[in-house]
Amino acid sequence: MGLGKTLDTGMTKFENYNNSEVYKLRNYSITGRFVSGFVGFFVIVLMLMVTFSSAANSVMVSDLGGSKAYIGDLVITEVAGPSLSGTLNSEDSIDFGYIVSEMDWDHIDNLRISYFDVVVDWDANGGAGGGRQVTFDVSSQNNTNGQSQTDNGGEGIITIQWLINQEIMLNNGTISNNADSPEAFLSNLEVPGEWMGGTFTFSQSSTGSIILSESVDYTISLTMYTWNIENIREIQEL
Repeated sequence: MGLGKTLDTGMTKFENYNNSEVYKLRNYSITGRFVSGFVGFFVIVLMLMVTFSSAANSVMVSDLGGSKAYIGDLVITEVAGPSLSGTLNSEDSIDFGYIVSEMDWDHIDNLRISYFDVVVDWDANGGAGGGRQVTFDVSSQNNTNGQSQTDNGGEGIITIQWLINQEIMLNNGTISNNADSPEAFLSNLEVPGEWMGGTFTFSQSSTGSIILSESVDYTISLTMYTWNIENIREIQEL
């Protein structure tokens, strides 16, 4: 007998049983369908009892390092980094940082940097005064596209902000997150820093430079903004 025929025969017998009268109690009849329904209901209740009993006797997730919600006070600290100074003649440039393997610009191992400020402070030196142009290119070893800004006149300050940790950067005052412990809460926020570098160029002299030679003095510096979390406390357990 095929499987289809067997199933068909079984369903026919089951339906006949459901429609049959099993017991007669005075004016009431207990049908097979009522018995089948009661058995099915009993099986479902039994399965639920076993499920809830198993859950009650199981080990809580928190005992195995479950997720908790923590909050802490964010503290940002300004830290002065390396700097270099010098003088450039027209169309000269100076490389710094990773481009020339200056290790004091390498902060990849620092996991708690929010962002960098890479700054050049420049002044016209000699010549015909203002009207000259400088170009400041900044990038990291991991991002050779970088950022570029120009400045004109007789002096100026160019600041290029380099984001490291967006989650820290976008928070102000307090920060919260899920973790298994206060230590994990901190480590989950850590990201590697960068090895910064770039090029500063005296890109265009002033009109009067045809007669008088001119140059620019510069100071290039790196400032780090590091972060820490104080007063970490648990606000709820998930």
